[in-house]
Amino acid sequence: MKWRAKYPYALQLPTSWHQLKQGEYYCKTLDRYFEPWFAKVYGQHILKIGGLSAELARHSPNQHMILLYPDFPSAVEQSDSNSENRTLLQASITHLPFCEKTLDACLLANTLNFAQDPHQLLREVTRVLNDDGYLFISLFNPCSSLLWKRNLSKNPHGKSYAQMRKYLTWRVIDWLELLNFEVMEQQNLLKSSKIPHFCGFGGQLAVIVARKRTIPLSLKPQKVRFKSPLFTPANVLNRTEAPLDD
Repeated sequence: MKWRAKYPYALQLPTSWHQLKQGEYYCKTLDRYFEPWFAKVYGQHILKIGGLSAELARHSPNQHMILLYPDFPSAVEQSDSNSENRTLLQASITHLPFCEKTLDACLLANTLNFAQDPHQLLREVTRVLNDDGYLFISLFNPCSSLLWKRNLSKNPHGKSYAQMRKYLTWRVIDWLELLNFEVMEQQNLLKSSKIPHFCGFGGQLAVIVARKRTIPLSLKPQKVRFKSPLFTPANVLNRTEAPLDD
């Protein structure tokens, strides 16, 4: 497992869960887990980065979904971009084409596992999220049966998705805390077509729900030093002594 945050080579995001081994089960598990969380988002504009994120949590008719792809997949129909509650965009995931504090939530469904520069991606997400905006993250858990897996592509000869990166959950949480996010929930999930459940240490999927905070989580009041003009060196030297009485 390589611990460098920025990978020296370019990586390619999968455009669909169908391209990954057992991807359909991962998709169903994450979809059912994140669906109730999406109902708690107060705003309307939700950003989904990557094809894996675009296929999750579809049951939100009153919210505007922005689906951002580094490269448009051939399976995406042009008619989808004309939908009232869906917008398709093609842009770099490390340079998001949005103004500051314009989005209410962001979904990164295993996007970090295929990101060349995860730090820059999280910084950009922090920039475009509103105050108290939600950030939903899913990861492949390296402390599971996926420990020795490096290629989840269905094509054994395909090299596009061989460079899957792995991160421990605590490492991603540490990044989020540095960006002033509050972690609302963190769990490990087993892939299942049934309702996802907490499975402890060895689940194949790790999920994180966090919110962007404007006030620092740990308030450390600064020490205020009392400065009296009477005891400053300049005043001591300039002070004139009263004449003594004869």
